[in-house]
Amino acid sequence: MMTSQKVTKAPIGGAQIKNLNRKFLICKESENDTFRFPRSKKPRMDFLRPYKLMKYQHAVTTIAILLVCLLTPLPVGAKVYLDINAPATRRMPVAVQIPVPQEDSKANDSISKEVRDVLASDLDFSGVFRVLDPLLYIEEAGISNLRFDSFDFADWELINAEALIKVGYSVLENGVIELEFHLYDVFRKEEMVAKKWRGTSSQLRYMVHLFSNVVMEQITGEEGVFDTSLLYVKNVGGGKEIFRMDYDGANQKQITRNRQLNLSPVWWPDGDGLVYTSYKDGSPDLYSVSLRGNEKRLTRGMGVDVGADYSPDGKTISFMKNADGNPDIYLADTNGKINTRLTWMKSIDTSPSWSPDGKRIAFVSDRFGTPQIFVMNADGENKRRITYDGNYNTSPAWSPNGDLIAYTSRVNGKFAIALADPETTESRLLVGEAGNNESPSWSPDGRFIAFSSNRDGVYQIYLVDRGGRREVRVTFGSRDNTAPSWSPKLTINDR
Repeated sequence: MMTSQKVTKAPIGGAQIKNLNRKFLICKESENDTFRFPRSKKPRMDFLRPYKLMKYQHAVTTIAILLVCLLTPLPVGAKVYLDINAPATRRMPVAVQIPVPQEDSKANDSISKEVRDVLASDLDFSGVFRVLDPLLYIEEAGISNLRFDSFDFADWELINAEALIKVGYSVLENGVIELEFHLYDVFRKEEMVAKKWRGTSSQLRYMVHLFSNVVMEQITGEEGVFDTSLLYVKNVGGGKEIFRMDYDGANQKQITRNRQLNLSPVWWPDGDGLVYTSYKDGSPDLYSVSLRGNEKRLTRGMGVDVGADYSPDGKTISFMKNADGNPDIYLADTNGKINTRLTWMKSIDTSPSWSPDGKRIAFVSDRFGTPQIFVMNADGENKRRITYDGNYNTSPAWSPNGDLIAYTSRVNGKFAIALADPETTESRLLVGEAGNNESPSWSPDGRFIAFSSNRDGVYQIYLVDRGGRREVRVTFGSRDNTAPSWSPKLTINDR
């Protein structure tokens, strides 16, 4: 049952678009809230969350989605329906009605199916919601309106839906698609939030992902990860190229095209670009490239430069450098100028991963004979070992909230994904029943981990919740897909 605490219902039309033909496109929710989008360029967008304004970030100029309406801010102090951090959270039953055309638009089965499929997939993946089968629905799609008081809540109470989502769509001039979403509390018979966005057909999934984030935030008080992306490495034409895709495997795009070995991609902290290692100029060096295509070479010369990771503040890069025949961990600024050498032992020290507060770095070292996970201060002091189970542990990835470090561990001759507490050094296996499972990367909310596995013959990218209860495969095909890197939150990605 949903809580009985009241959630304020807002009328349709809380935000308005004005002055469409002037120099600036102005979105106003009130006289005190004005956001200007330059008309001289393709639009940029502010995402306005249900109960707080997201900090404005520079948008990639190819985005053309227009935020048309913001409705129903969540009241201050509103009670969260589900605590997603509880040990055993139940799934909330939610009905997602078949999307229907609005006003003078004709029915478009392709739009309707894609919108509902993406929305249902997002909600199911979250582990928070249980999407009810449409065969159970009493109300026939299209018979009633999307708006409050235009349908009978009893039809949804009878099938035990606690939340109801209704979606309408319109195909406007020049192929622009407008999507209108409504989230209802069935038991209290109230509207929780409504949103409306416009975009091109290629941005349809993205608009749905945005509303999935809104639903997640309304029900749990925490933002979803449905608009995030993954970087990964794909075997292509004898080389390895860097690709990116939506978190669910859709919209795959190739980033590098040099037909060489390109490895270990990692996002910039703001999500606007990446750093990776490439052999394209002969030796393995670090390169930094924005999503707009602007690239610079960070390191040069003899030796190997691999395994870069950005500090949380975006000012420092940690990486492994083999300058004098001994692999050690160094710190450099964002232009590649080396500032500090952190390790000095005659051992292999590699794979640095920053803690979310920027005060510590996890890394791999074989200084005691076999590769193990260690932690040190960001200045190289106070090194200590944190893995003791298994004789081969690599690829540490520090969780966004700092409580766990995910890593690759060899167990019974195969590689598994394990989790270790950096304070107590206690560890447990997360994934490892079949094949080799490697290269963990955390989602920005710390609830999921992306990794690569060859359980079905070739390496593919999988997602798993941090409890290990469910795994989802997001890449397919006959070529290896490896080394996933999950984008940060609050990133406006080009679509």
